[in-house]
Amino acid sequence: MKQKITFLFLLLLSCSGLIFGQTMVDDFESGAGGLVANAGGITTAVIANPNPTGLNTTGNCLEIKRTATQWWIIGGVNVTPDLAISGTETKYVSMMVHFPAQPDLGIRFDAPDDNSNGGGGSIVRALNAYTTLNQWQEIVFEIKDNQDATAFTHGTLFRLSIHPDMGFENDPAGQVLDGGGTIAGYIDQIQILDANPLSTLDVELENSISLYPNPAQSSFKVTSRKNVEIENVLVYTILGKQIKNLTKINKNEYDISSLASGMYLVKMTDSNGGVASKKLIKN
Repeated sequence: MKQKITFLFLLLLSCSGLIFGQTMVDDFESGAGGLVANAGGITTAVIANPNPTGLNTTGNCLEIKRTATQWWIIGGVNVTPDLAISGTETKYVSMMVHFPAQPDLGIRFDAPDDNSNGGGGSIVRALNAYTTLNQWQEIVFEIKDNQDATAFTHGTLFRLSIHPDMGFENDPAGQVLDGGGTIAGYIDQIQILDANPLSTLDVELENSISLYPNPAQSSFKVTSRKNVEIENVLVYTILGKQIKNLTKINKNEYDISSLASGMYLVKMTDSNGGVASKKLIKN
């Protein structure tokens, strides 16, 4: 597989004003290749971008399907040239993701060379959840030894070993891609970054709040582990169309009695400017 390697320095982060380095690992614009050392029943192909709108308007992307149901289907993307990372550095992997439902994505960073996927206990999950179903969304991973680690201690990053559809920690839990290879997910624009592109406020809000009850009948409450004030609540269809701006009926309680039964995305903004999205089922 041809790797298109681009080093971009002095990239201005519009959200924070920070300057950081960016390395393009693969943008799949060569039209050839895909994941390497595929295993476990994963099939991949470089295809035309099925939805060249929103955050990702590139020409090509990587299509991912499965032909088996085990959780560990896996494929690797070589980092070329190999990247030296010290134990005191913190780097991130960013990728564009497009799935029909929320997948349980993971990456192993501990491969000892270009030809190995690394160990099974080293999977790292993303810092943010995929919530914009059937649309492109940036998903970010911290490069470290495993989910509980605080650093990357292997010295050299040879490859990214990607589990695209494990099916344990997504909501709802379960595999998104069918074992017959008819449902596809897509990834694109795999990059290594020197700084986290996600807003810290967004991550904190995403991790601190939940909707209750869910499923809901006529209303739901926003519950928080922190003392945050929700200022704006918008409801979207699963396809991303905004349909309602909710108002409070009690403290942190919102009326959804006028909504038809189904699944929705609820986007919330707090008084500090943090933004989070949660799925809501209306019975």
